[in-house]
Amino acid sequence: MTTTTSLAIDRTKARAELLVALEEHIVELRSSERWLAYLNAQRQFHSYSPRNVMLIAMQHPEATHVAGFTTWKKFGRHVKRNEKAISILAPILVCNELDAERRLTGFRWVNVFDISQTEGDPLPSPVQLLDEDAPDLFEDLLHGVVARTGFRLSYVPLAHGVNGECRWATKTIAIELRNSPAQRIKTIVHELSHALLHREATNRAVAEIEAESVAFVVLGACGMNAAPYSAGYVASWIGDDADPAQAINASCDAIQRTAELILGLLERSANTHAGHASAETH
Repeated sequence: MTTTTSLAIDRTKARAELLVALEEHIVELRSSERWLAYLNAQRQFHSYSPRNVMLIAMQHPEATHVAGFTTWKKFGRHVKRNEKAISILAPILVCNELDAERRLTGFRWVNVFDISQTEGDPLPSPVQLLDEDAPDLFEDLLHGVVARTGFRLSYVPLAHGVNGECRWATKTIAIELRNSPAQRIKTIVHELSHALLHREATNRAVAEIEAESVAFVVLGACGMNAAPYSAGYVASWIGDDADPAQAINASCDAIQRTAELILGLLERSANTHAGHASAETH
């Protein structure tokens, strides 16, 4: 379908071949230096206890990557002036001289900082933000698609590394306004997929794999290549050892069904826009 919006949707591509292509991109990424650098960086971040997660959330609700001053220096980043540290509890371990085992004797307060409180070199990442051109009015048409689902779009500055949020309480899809049109479009479809699929979801990894796979399929059917972002994003949620084909195929029906729904709504929005444009010329 081609309309005055210059958005062409190839429904035949919104099928299994696009998901196979995504799996192939993931396999290729996993053999790259970029993926190894990403894994090495992730190992530097601790898995915090539920208590420390709560402490971090209370002091810095939008925190995404938290580490100590020395760890940030290893990444070529430094804490910005006048930033207030996040206080968490670190265990005090004493070595037993008899069997060399470490024994917990208490806790002490230590200071950590979120990445948004630092500046310097970017962290190694498996994703590349999209910067290609987007079809004319694609983003405008997505406003209509989102509205048909009962949500609304909001463009706001989000926390470091966050490109979008599905906010159930206000039925709002928040999009990072500083990103390129292509990245915004992909993120809108990703968050819209959450809105359509994941109101009651309990498995975050599955939800993210599904939402990003839908975005990849929808953009692919519209002639856009989301692989530079989608392959790394899905791979990061699948993990380093799991089979990409198995992880994606487990949700294949939900992915394809949601992609078809969004593409159908896009067609309706495009046809409505074309009808309005035609009426205005008479």
